[in-house]
Amino acid sequence: MPPRTRLDRIDAAWGAVLAALALLACVLVAVMVIVICADVVVRNARLGNLPWANEVAEYTLYLSTFLAAPWLLRQGAHVRMDMVLKLLPTTAGWTLELVADVIAALTCATLTVASANAAAASARQGSLVFKIFVFPEWWLIAPASLMFGALTIECLLRLRRQWHGPRGVREEATSVA
Repeated sequence: MPPRTRLDRIDAAWGAVLAALALLACVLVAVMVIVICADVVVRNARLGNLPWANEVAEYTLYLSTFLAAPWLLRQGAHVRMDMVLKLLPTTAGWTLELVADVIAALTCATLTVASANAAAASARQGSLVFKIFVFPEWWLIAPASLMFGALTIECLLRLRRQWHGPRGVREEATSVA
């Protein structure tokens, strides 16, 4: 095995960070399930209801989606339409993989900036979310900016791994080919 470079070590550490975020996403899904089940039990026992249960479910679903997305991308567990890639010559497929990674990184970077700007504008305006829970609106927007930033980093690392890896199309976990 060749010696690991500094970027290899950073990539490995980044993978551990993404795994921790995915674990946190799992915890949030478990919280959501517990809260929904508790609400059903309370309702069926005719003890009233937990009026905040739906809101907790909304926010945990939202956060768990953003927390898990970069890890899923790293695992190749995102939806992938690779039928054309599989039909192309190996070098052309490999090149198209690189182009897709560049486009994905640029898209995620753009969404990082846009969502950061939206969060900052919301914070400046003092916008609030008024539901059962009342809190600053930017609290809902900021995770999007952070996770699109994480997706940007993962796209760039995918690009690097593709460049230094075998000259062929990736074998991802979720493929429609």
